[in-house]
Amino acid sequence: MERRAPLVEIARRAAWPPALVFALHVVASLGFHAYARLPSLDIAMHLLGGCAIACCFARTLDVLARDHAAARLDARVQMLFVFALTATAAVVWEFAEFVSDRTSGTSAQAGLEDTLLDLALGMLGGALYLAARSRARRVVLGGQLRA
Repeated sequence: MERRAPLVEIARRAAWPPALVFALHVVASLGFHAYARLPSLDIAMHLLGGCAIACCFARTLDVLARDHAAARLDARVQMLFVFALTATAAVVWEFAEFVSDRTSGTSAQAGLEDTLLDLALGMLGGALYLAARSRARRVVLGGQLRA
């Protein structure tokens, strides 16, 4: 079986979850004005976004670990790394919303409480993904936690 280049494999296996969530966000906000009609959708989308971005980072590490011994991490270190990357992505997303609000006149941020809730939900989504992934791996591997 032919091996794909790491970037192609990452795009195929890892990039689609956040791309799908972002596409849903764009369609919901621009196509249906869903956030104005259903404000609680914001909560679900930030939670889902955190799950999607954690999935992307975890799958990226899986692809890199398969081909590069230096990328193999202990499972606990990998989970911590993925969580940290997910939290960073949530912060970057909120900065992008801030810049958009200031430069384009959008109203993505409804204040400090909204921003902090969005950050917390993104990180919670990432933690939930990692917990589910860890549980699934323990079941598949017979209770042994492996990288």
